[in-house]
Amino acid sequence: MSLLAEERRFRIREILSRERTVTASDLIRDLGVTAATVRRDLAVLEKEGVLLRSHGGAVSRTSSTNFQPSYEALGRSNRAEKQAIAREAERLILDGETVFLEGSTTVYELARRLLHRNRLTIITNSPPIVDEFQRSQHVSVISTGGELQKDVFYLSGVWAQRALSEIRVDKAVLGVSAIDPQYGISTASQAEAQIKKMILKSARVSIALADHSKFGNQGFAYVGPITDVDILVTDSATDPKYLRPLREAGVELILADLRDQPHDTNGHEPGRTRARSGPAKH
Repeated sequence: MSLLAEERRFRIREILSRERTVTASDLIRDLGVTAATVRRDLAVLEKEGVLLRSHGGAVSRTSSTNFQPSYEALGRSNRAEKQAIAREAERLILDGETVFLEGSTTVYELARRLLHRNRLTIITNSPPIVDEFQRSQHVSVISTGGELQKDVFYLSGVWAQRALSEIRVDKAVLGVSAIDPQYGISTASQAEAQIKKMILKSARVSIALADHSKFGNQGFAYVGPITDVDILVTDSATDPKYLRPLREAGVELILADLRDQPHDTNGHEPGRTRARSGPAKH
C-alpha cells in the first residue's frame, strides 16, 4: 500500500534526523515510490527549511537532537511495529496493579489493549490515554495534570512533576524516542526528559517500549543510562548490535515478532511469538 504524502515526508525527516544525508535512490527503494514523487517531496521539505537538496539526494538543515514530529505523525509511523510491541507489553501488566502509562504513541497502543482489564489503576500524563479509558468499566484512571505540550499531547511541568513526586507504582511503561547503548536514553524535549526521569524513579518495575527506528539515536535532553530500565520491549527488526550491550547490562529484552502478525482492528488479538532474554533486575 502506498504511503500518504505526509507520512512519506515524515519518514524522510526521520532518516535525515539519523543519517543527516539521504540519496534519492535510497528513498525510491525504501518508500516504494517513483523518482518524480521523491523530487516533489524533497522540494516541499526544502521549502519548509528541513533540508537542502543536493545532486542525487538531500542534506539535513535541522538538528537531529531536537527533531520532534507531531503526535499524529508519530502515531502513523511504524504502526505495525508499535502494535506488535503493545501485544507483548500487555502480557506484563497484571490485574490489580497500579501502572503509570506515559504519553507516547506506542504506550497508547498498549492502553487500547487494557480497556477490559479488571481492578487496574492507571496513572498517566497523556490526554489521549485518559480519553481512551472513558470506555473502560473496571479501570480507575488518574491524570497527573500539568502543562499541555500541544504538539505531542503531553502533560509536563511543575504540576505533573509534583504529582509524580508523591506516587509509587507497581509498573511504569514509557516510550523511548532515542536510545543508544553507550549514551543511554534521551529525548528531544527537556520537559519530557524530566518527566521520564521521575516516572522511572516512581516505579518498582520500569518498562520501556521502543521500535527499531529509535535505536542508535541521541536526543537533545538526557534521561538516563540504559540500566534505568528493567524491561525493554522492541520489535524483531531491531539491529542485534544494539541489543547485545543491553543484555550485557542486565536489561531484560522482549522482542515482538513482526512475521505473520494478526491484523489489529480492536486491540485485543493475542500476540503469536516472542523472544525473551535476560532477567529483570527486580
